[in-house]
Amino acid sequence: MSSITDKAANFISRVNPLKDPGFAQDASRALHYNYGPVSILAAFAGSHLLLQHRLPMLFYGLDQNVYPRDDLRVNGEKHVASGKITQAQLRRLKRWEAAHYNAIENLPIFIGSILSLQFAGAPNRLINRVAGVYLSARAAFAALYIFNEDETLAYARTVAWWTGNITCIYGLVKAARFLNHGVAAGSPAL
Repeated sequence: MSSITDKAANFISRVNPLKDPGFAQDASRALHYNYGPVSILAAFAGSHLLLQHRLPMLFYGLDQNVYPRDDLRVNGEKHVASGKITQAQLRRLKRWEAAHYNAIENLPIFIGSILSLQFAGAPNRLINRVAGVYLSARAAFAALYIFNEDETLAYARTVAWWTGNITCIYGLVKAARFLNHGVAAGSPAL
C-alpha cells in the first residue's frame, strides 16, 4: 500500500504548481488585476442566465413562450393538479423566479458602483473587493432563496441581500471620496 502513496506523493511533488517559481509571480500579478468589467459580466450572467427561472421550467416541461412572466402565477396550480410537478416544486420555481427578478433589480446599483469606482480611479484592490463581496453575497442570497423553506434561514437570505446592497453603497461612497479628494470646502467639485 505504501507504493501507491509513494507514487501519489511523487506525482504531486512533480506537478505541484507551488514549486514553480513563476506561479508565485503569476499569482501576485493576478491580485493586482482589475476585475471590475469581468465582475459586471459575471453579475449579468448570473442574473440573466444562471438564475433564469425558465431553465428549470424547461426541465419540468412547463415552459411556454406566449406569456412566460405569468405562467407560474396563472398555470402553476394547474401543473400541480395535473401531476406534472409537486407543490414543493412549484414553490421552488416561484422562489427561483423571484430570485431571478431580484438579481435583475439589483444589477444597476452594482454596475453603478463598479463604474463609479473605475471612473474615480479607485485602486484595483478596492474595486475587486467590492465586486467579490457583492458577487458572493448575491450567490448566497440566490441559493438561500431558491433552495430554502426554513424560516430561520430566510433571515440569512436577508443578511445576504443587505450585504450586497451595503457593499454597493460603500463602493459609491468610496468613489465619491476619490472624486472629491482635495476639493476645498465650499468650492464646487468641478
